Amino acid sequence: MKYQYRYLKATMIFCLIGFFIPGFTAILLLGIQMLLTEIGIECANSWKLIWTGTWIGMILLPILFFRYLDGKSTETYQKLKTNLILFNLFEYIFIQASLASLFTNGNTLCYGSGGQNGIEFAFTAWLALPILIIFSYFFEYHTETTIAE
Repeated sequence: MKYQYRYLKATMIFCLIGFFIPGFTAILLLGIQMLLTEIGIECANSWKLIWTGTWIGMILLPILFFRYLDGKSTETYQKLKTNLILFNLFEYIFIQASLASLFTNGNTLCYGSGGQNGIEFAFTAWLALPILIIFSYFFEYHTETTIAE
């Protein structure tokens, strides 16, 4: 029997923290872009590469987490909690970066002016929070219906 884990409660706690960390995750994304540029990929192209990877990750990660939940007949509370935290963190970053690609482009981030370049990452990180809550609702609903069967 699966443990009755409260995904929504854990995700709400993550969202409280997530409200204050969009700058840190944006710096992480900038660091990845700088690393890609350092190994020879042009700056604007490195953003395209990052965005391609994050769009793929943003779509695949929830599917993989649902499969993970289906594949476990028993799971320790601590392991489930750890996996949900990792899901929330990675999905948060994936959504943050992916949605930013809708509001800016690599040329603006690399060569633009105006002092506001990259601010989109903070706003898209905040947009990611309600999406994470929706995913957690579905995870909790899925687990409850699986237990009921």
